[in-house]
Amino acid sequence: MSKNWVLKKHNKTFLDWFKDTILADDNASEMLRKLADGPKRNVITWQRYDINKYSFYKKEQDQKCTMHNSGVTLRAESQHFASVHDDNPHVAFIPYFGFIEEI
Repeated sequence: MSKNWVLKKHNKTFLDWFKDTILADDNASEMLRKLADGPKRNVITWQRYDINKYSFYKKEQDQKCTMHNSGVTLRAESQHFASVHDDNPHVAFIPYFGFIEEI
């Protein structure tokens, strides 16, 4: 099996494996159980968020303003392959840009 195949298989199966493993372990910590249970969808949301003297708005709310502040960017580190036949992953920092949809 190639490293590419192993990485894809890991990415597809890890979350289910993690949940099944942790919830079956009577000695697992409460923190691990909460992580294994996954995110909750019933959360409070806001139209804007202030942090470190910066205000961030949801894209929907931002469209009503003259000054826009809903765009965000981040640099993520991940493994990449040059092609399907490449067996040597390369670590790269990839910039991602998007808009805040929910806060």
